[in-house]
Amino acid sequence: MQPKPLETLTGKELLALDVEPPKFIVSRFLPAGLHLLAGSPKIGKSWLALWLCHQVSQGAPVWEFDTLQCGALYLSLEDTVDRLHFRLARIAEEGTEQSYFATRAETLSGDLIAQLEAFMQAHPDTGLIVIDTFQRIRDTENDKNAYASDYEEVNRIKAVADKYKIALLLVHHLRKMPDSDPFNMVSGSTGIIGAVDSLYVLEKDSRTDNKAKLHVTGRDIEDMQLFLEFDRAASTWRFISFLRETAQENEKLFAALKTLGAFQGTATELVAALQALDSGLDLKPNGLARTLKEQALTLEKRHGLAVKFSRTNSAKLISFSACATA
Repeated sequence: MQPKPLETLTGKELLALDVEPPKFIVSRFLPAGLHLLAGSPKIGKSWLALWLCHQVSQGAPVWEFDTLQCGALYLSLEDTVDRLHFRLARIAEEGTEQSYFATRAETLSGDLIAQLEAFMQAHPDTGLIVIDTFQRIRDTENDKNAYASDYEEVNRIKAVADKYKIALLLVHHLRKMPDSDPFNMVSGSTGIIGAVDSLYVLEKDSRTDNKAKLHVTGRDIEDMQLFLEFDRAASTWRFISFLRETAQENEKLFAALKTLGAFQGTATELVAALQALDSGLDLKPNGLARTLKEQALTLEKRHGLAVKFSRTNSAKLISFSACATA
């Protein structure tokens, strides 16, 4: 019996495909896909996850990043309703109509996937789901090896995120053994970190310290480290600074885009037009296109520019102009 042949594309055919740019729920920080937020027990992961849901549900910024206002579901599976009420009251004066909460859900071996599917069908405007914690929905017994089991479990959740083009964030723990690479401290096998799209590791130097680093890496986002400080009065993590600061470079780019005002053409043509305005801009066509996709929310909300991507039979086009409401 002849095996089914591989379905292949040439490089030319691959780049000629008309694909949608990545959808960001939080600009530059949280795209659609499956993500993992890990940290030691009681370090403040749940406060961060709850605040993230609240900000997204009202379209408010997440630190230096703009958000796409959409529905947010928070499964707080280690809390009671009373404790969840207390937590939300600490970070928000009022709840929103686009935020949803539950303290009970089925497991992966039960009906969790069906529950998530039913929720998405009832609330199609949802863009973010947080499951706190991942361990609460996992199978308690499994005969498979750890890597295979972890990878399969994560991929079952990832299928929901990919199907509905939402950001789905799993809250998880770190193992106790330290490591020079914080991502290696995620509890479980490498099947977990290999299957998710992005990793966020919240790390303190000491448990009593108010300050922490948030290590960020992913397939559709740049690696970065954020310095944060926990405001105990407001029960929220405050932004201090980036370890790797790219804001200055971006502001120079945004200023040139606003000066240009409107444009339609290829990325190469846009690079030439921008460098004619500011010769100090170090731009490459592919890098510029990626930056504009990642920063589309920021350009719209803070700079009044609507960016679109399209293609003709012969070229990929970028266009932007002032937003109608700007």
